[in-house]
Amino acid sequence: MKHPVSFPPVDVLPLRRGWPRQKHVLKHLYCRSQRWDFILKELPPALRERALQAGCEPIDRVQRGAQQWEPLCQRCEQLVQADHDAFYEPAYMDSLRTALESGRAGALPSSVGRYAYVGTNGVFVIATSGSDGRPPRVVSAYRCSLGEQRPSEAFVDAAVRRWRDKTALMAPRASQDEEDE
Repeated sequence: MKHPVSFPPVDVLPLRRGWPRQKHVLKHLYCRSQRWDFILKELPPALRERALQAGCEPIDRVQRGAQQWEPLCQRCEQLVQADHDAFYEPAYMDSLRTALESGRAGALPSSVGRYAYVGTNGVFVIATSGSDGRPPRVVSAYRCSLGEQRPSEAFVDAAVRRWRDKTALMAPRASQDEEDE
């Protein structure tokens, strides 16, 4: 059965506030091997260590895949929100824009109601389609963990491979993994 052609939404909202946003900053922005410092020149040095000093103790658990909500101390919560607003959100929102411009955006299997975007900065973004009546929203944004000094194209290529893998292997309905990447 052929599915109708579906175009990616243009006006996508950022990650939902609260634990979904906090979890993604802890898991992705503070992950050394995702090398956000390659694309965010203004990123403070030793970002992860700075977060740990602010009391962000769940970093390691979240990066190992813990999904349950963990209350953050006030200092950590404030730092995570500030880092999201200053660094993470601008990077993933830029990825949405450049993915649309470069044609690297498209639906994941249609019954899923999700779109994938791969921006020129190598950030892989998954967003809802808005087909449920709610505005389209980012549900995940990350850089593939390459870890070592690589050219920017290597991160883009890795994100494109991830997109193809998700498109080929994704189950007929949204998996929890997709929102937790």
